[in-house]
Amino acid sequence: MNTIEFLRHVLPYEGVYVLFRNSLAQGRHRQAYFHSLEDLAEAADYYDGDGWDTYFAVSNYTKEGTRKGEDAKQIKSFFLDLDCGPDKEFASQAKALQELQAFCTTLGLPKPLMVNSGRGVHVYWVLSEPVAVEQWKPVAEHFKRKCSEHSFDIDTSVPADTARVLRVVGTHNHKPETPALVELVGAKPDVVNFDYFASKLGMDSIPAPSKRVSVDGPASLRDALMRNIKYSFKDILVKSQDGVGCKQLARIVDGQAEASEPMWRAGLSIAKFCEDGERAAQKISEKHPEYTPELTLKKLDLIKGPYRCTTFDESESGICADCPHWGKIKSPITLGRKIAEAELSEDGTYSEVGDLGEDDLYDGLDTTPEHVIPAYPRPYFRGASGGVYVRNVNIDGEVDEKVIYHNDIYITRRLLDVEAGESVVLRLHLPKDGVREFTLPLTAVTSREEFRKLMAMQGVAVTRMDDLMQYMTTWVNELQAAATADIAHRQFGWVNEDCEAFIVGDKEVRASEIKYNPPSTPTAALLPYFEPRGTLDGWKDMANFYNTRPDLVMHQYVVCTAFGAPLMQFLPQNCCALHLHSTLSGCGKTACMQVAASVWGYVKNTMVDERDTEAMKFNRAEVLHNLPFYVDELTQAGDDKLSDLAYQLSSGQQRGRMAGGANLERTRGRPWKFLSVTSGNASVIEKISAKKEQPKAEAQRMMEWPAQKVFGEVDDKKLTDAFEAALNDNYGHAGVPYIQYVIQNKEEVQRKLREVQTEIDAAAGLKAENRFWSAGVATTITGAIYAKRLGLVDYDIKSLTAWAIKLLKFNLEAVNNMGVSVEQTLNNYLYENYSNILSIKSTDDLRKQGSAPASGLDALVIPDATPRFKLVARYETDLKKAYLMPKPLKAWCSAQQINYSAFVSDLKEKMGAKRGKKHLGKGTLLQLPLSDVIIVQIKDFDPVQAEVNEESEQ
Repeated sequence: MNTIEFLRHVLPYEGVYVLFRNSLAQGRHRQAYFHSLEDLAEAADYYDGDGWDTYFAVSNYTKEGTRKGEDAKQIKSFFLDLDCGPDKEFASQAKALQELQAFCTTLGLPKPLMVNSGRGVHVYWVLSEPVAVEQWKPVAEHFKRKCSEHSFDIDTSVPADTARVLRVVGTHNHKPETPALVELVGAKPDVVNFDYFASKLGMDSIPAPSKRVSVDGPASLRDALMRNIKYSFKDILVKSQDGVGCKQLARIVDGQAEASEPMWRAGLSIAKFCEDGERAAQKISEKHPEYTPELTLKKLDLIKGPYRCTTFDESESGICADCPHWGKIKSPITLGRKIAEAELSEDGTYSEVGDLGEDDLYDGLDTTPEHVIPAYPRPYFRGASGGVYVRNVNIDGEVDEKVIYHNDIYITRRLLDVEAGESVVLRLHLPKDGVREFTLPLTAVTSREEFRKLMAMQGVAVTRMDDLMQYMTTWVNELQAAATADIAHRQFGWVNEDCEAFIVGDKEVRASEIKYNPPSTPTAALLPYFEPRGTLDGWKDMANFYNTRPDLVMHQYVVCTAFGAPLMQFLPQNCCALHLHSTLSGCGKTACMQVAASVWGYVKNTMVDERDTEAMKFNRAEVLHNLPFYVDELTQAGDDKLSDLAYQLSSGQQRGRMAGGANLERTRGRPWKFLSVTSGNASVIEKISAKKEQPKAEAQRMMEWPAQKVFGEVDDKKLTDAFEAALNDNYGHAGVPYIQYVIQNKEEVQRKLREVQTEIDAAAGLKAENRFWSAGVATTITGAIYAKRLGLVDYDIKSLTAWAIKLLKFNLEAVNNMGVSVEQTLNNYLYENYSNILSIKSTDDLRKQGSAPASGLDALVIPDATPRFKLVARYETDLKKAYLMPKPLKAWCSAQQINYSAFVSDLKEKMGAKRGKKHLGKGTLLQLPLSDVIIVQIKDFDPVQAEVNEESEQ
């Protein structure tokens, strides 16, 4: 029988199979997982050829990464391991086979499959079908008891072990000097029916499998506990001498000279796995007749695990029945169990190292601390391998230890959040996900359901939630006694007016250090977007793509707004916006904004676009605070919204709103002070002017530039594709070193900013009304200067400044061309309201025509134009004189954002207008009272032509 035939015979048909390999020469062992028996056999053959001892797990499993008994799925055999040789259970393989035959004959068991393991014998009763481990286990336990009852001296840890590994037929046992072949002994017997085998053991009925719930909790919790558990043989003996320990061990220690070899070995099995085991093993052996230190060590080496209580009872019956622990513990070693506590360093903290791979564990590589964990508040402590535990002393004076949470979790600081109230920052260490930090309101720490929900959102799942809440409460009380709470940073950017630190995502950048910035209510969702990706050099190469052609200076300028935005803090203005517009594709408007955004973080989540609501846009602006604000496709918005945007950006604050669910104003952050760049298909100012007579105020707050097509050739496509890929792979690196330099050289940067602003103002001819433009360009150029000095960009500052001055002059000319005369403004008013103006000759008067003739047509006087909806003015066509009603005129001026009083003053000063009274319906049948009017002489207004124009437009 070769390897694959053997494995197909003894293993279930499908599932995850485990290969365990061990190298005595290298002192290493490994485990691998396979989904086919063919792959398992091939791997066993390969590692055998490389000098490894190879073993297979007798069970199949539901998933990779485990060989624990609780994860086993099915088994297809019952098995024994007969150890042979000097100081073994059997003196030789022949003796083992002889006693095996006698045992099978006594019980009437069918002939088993026997394997020469190189030194011993592995025995299998292969089943006709795989069975579930829950069904197999009770039969295997009964089988083990039968072996003991009939004095068949087997290794009792094997027969009922679902996680057992045995040697693979066709490989070699590499322990001897000459490797021994693992091979079949005799012919292959027939398979055995499961029920038949159970009946031969005297089991008339096989117990139905029941759901087994471990008292130790889920597997991950048990694993964590096992890593932290230590056993003390001394503690076991002390308890035994006080009558609350193990009488069997007390007899072994007190009666060493009379103890049988199996009982001596049983005592050694407990000592071996205690922290004081080597010394204890010698102490409990030194009076035994066969004792030598070397023999004791040899026996220890052969022991594979601590013996169970049942094994002690089988070897020495009549003692365990009266034990108070009988049936409550599985092995006497449990009596010495204690949780190993992590050692504190000299500064009162724990040092946590990063996760090690399997090779690192065996190769002995050095590791360095990654996280400093504070000492846990008493009575809580950290396990030697992590996790939170509590140690108390009960009323009997006994030490009681239990696990609170099997992973490290602790509070690092307290925060005061104006919206959430007092909060705490938690740090959670997860075995696969690494370290996770999050903020928890203190209200949640004292509310069981809220605490459970918020902790579960962060990946913390525990069954004893009250214990974890008590632990957190202890932390809070200790921190409150030790230090004041920090203020939660609800905005990015400068932390105060002194510009001592700058917040970027989860970093608090200071002159000589970078500290952790915990999430607050407004910033929590944005923190991941500021995590850097790729490399700084990769980002530089990508950003300097704009330095390869002279027609990309606009793009350079936009990139440098990212460096200029934080410098707005040093000037009085809150914001200057730049709008790039063009109906052409290939201008690179959006791309250069994305590069600018990548200075600080992930472009797709730090920018906003027109689809976002107005409230969201300005909420994001408030949170960004001193970071640049980029909006794509802005001109899809309505005209009114665009005007509001220009004003609100420059104001530095979003509109006040009421807090949800309370009769309170929403908490607003400090005014933002940043640069903003927007893009769109059309000019924002032109769109506003369609609704507003004179959008000069908006134009002074938002510069514009008509972008030109710069990409379009096939070669350009290749370049831009590579550029976009680099953009997605490199971001979030340039901002931190830049802002740290600004903090370190704050006075120098401020002085340079003032110098640049003075030069820019003079070169472009800027005045006080151009203050927003001045601030925007000065901060951008200054930011570019320092970004180049730090090697972040390689743009030519002279060319960039020349383009910026060109931008300013372009906008100056556009604003100067917006000037509208008072005559034009009046004409616009009259033309827009022609349908509501009574046009009539001053001499016409229907009331003076006397009685109407019989037909009633000859004496009818028809005005040139009559109002259709409401009367706003009277225009006498022969005198070219208009009588304007003040109230409608004032409403129109308000809608056009024109100062009404200033406009009336201009009418008086420049057109000779005056106030007076007039019967607006004079000459018609309208009986209107005398009205206050503004009387003005007009030369060019033609209401008839105005109506013709309107009808032609319709």
